[in-house]
Amino acid sequence: MRRLLAISTAISILAAACGDMGGAGSGDFGATVGGVKDLHLARDLIARGQVPPAAAILVEAMFAEHDLGLAGPPCADTLCLRGALGVAPGSDDQPRGWIQVGLSSTIDPATYVRPATTFIYTVDVSGSMGWDYGPGSPGELSRRLMRGLVPALTAGDELAIVTYGSTVATPLPPIAGDQQLAIQRAIDGLHEGGSTNMEAGLRRAYELGRAARAAGRANVRIVLFTDTQPNVGATTPTEFDQLVTAGAASGVGMTVLALGLGIGPEVLQSIASQRGGNAFSMGTTAEVDGFLADEAPWFAAPIAYALRVGVRTGGAFGIDTPYGFPVGFAEDPTMKAESVFLSRRKGALLVSLVGDDLGALAADLDLTYVDAAGAQHSQTIPLARGGAPLDDRGQWFAQEATARTTALALITTAMHDACAAYVYGPAGAIAILRPALARFEADAAALGAPDLPVEVDLAQDLLRLFELGAPQGTLYGS
Repeated sequence: MRRLLAISTAISILAAACGDMGGAGSGDFGATVGGVKDLHLARDLIARGQVPPAAAILVEAMFAEHDLGLAGPPCADTLCLRGALGVAPGSDDQPRGWIQVGLSSTIDPATYVRPATTFIYTVDVSGSMGWDYGPGSPGELSRRLMRGLVPALTAGDELAIVTYGSTVATPLPPIAGDQQLAIQRAIDGLHEGGSTNMEAGLRRAYELGRAARAAGRANVRIVLFTDTQPNVGATTPTEFDQLVTAGAASGVGMTVLALGLGIGPEVLQSIASQRGGNAFSMGTTAEVDGFLADEAPWFAAPIAYALRVGVRTGGAFGIDTPYGFPVGFAEDPTMKAESVFLSRRKGALLVSLVGDDLGALAADLDLTYVDAAGAQHSQTIPLARGGAPLDDRGQWFAQEATARTTALALITTAMHDACAAYVYGPAGAIAILRPALARFEADAAALGAPDLPVEVDLAQDLLRLFELGAPQGTLYGS
């Protein structure tokens, strides 16, 4: 299976990349919304001949794997928001207007220092993690991740380790991050421990997190190492929503590091879509190593909360569909993102518009958010097509990034919807994906962007699985 080279294993380490980044104030470093940050689970299942569950294919995750930044004037704030327009047919071949919100940051990665943080590693030691199965098991992937993350801890950081299986334990109470030997010994001592009471483990972690907040720690983050297959206690996304929402309200963030190919994607998506939440999935040692090179320290660095996107069109156009906004288990599309994190890539959000006169397409883009210090920010970006002509494919985009973002949104939505339809048989899935793939192939050829052919390959491989009647689900049959 041809795999996305832009995924973490093929991205050079941060130190090598710093020379390519703009200086402070330029908005040339990346920022992406929270939620699920990659399509590793879907890609790995397709490579192994399985149709992924629909919940494993999310537009927000596809956007997070691509650099989709917009050009614009220098920014004064840490979070840089820009806008751009486009016109192109939607999935129904009817004309649509498109508005992209581009996200980037003014931070200088060469001088950036992550804020002192209390980390609470909350580790699934249940039987499904395979702690005693050796290399490649979710348990061993977790151990590799922890060993790789610990050297970056400093004396200003704190780390605690909570484990959960049939019972909950705290093998490492909070200690300073520079106590490396004690930390590594605690990691080495982790072993298998029964069923999966994730709820009990998270409740213990939140107790520690709230205690750290009460002691004056400004940045507290639970890092959950799991295959997200809870079978004791709370097991549904709604129950986890409530638990994580309460924790976020108390100032405790959550990062989910989902290991293996038996991931429960609905639970993963649900708990990653809360304030301060993000999630990454990894099924191989190469993906773990890629995460360590590509995402640290950015995964623990939210720079904004409560990002809200408003579009004013004067009544001539209406909002059709938002793309790339983390929406949680309910999949109720709303034009908001609860968190924005630093990232090696520049993020995107997208909105389609309907109207009778797209030649006069114009809108005011209203953006608000709260920064990490609690200050409210707002800005309005006026956008107008200005009579620019369409090309021979009925398309016009003010910036190439918006054309790529639109193409990725449409093909990812089609793959998601096709996988949902596949539950009822291949015919419906094929009917959804085949025309969308033809459109995406044409978009990729017209744009010539180097990051699109691998997504053409992915959609083609998924269509072949539909045609072969391949099994659907995770490797654990869930």
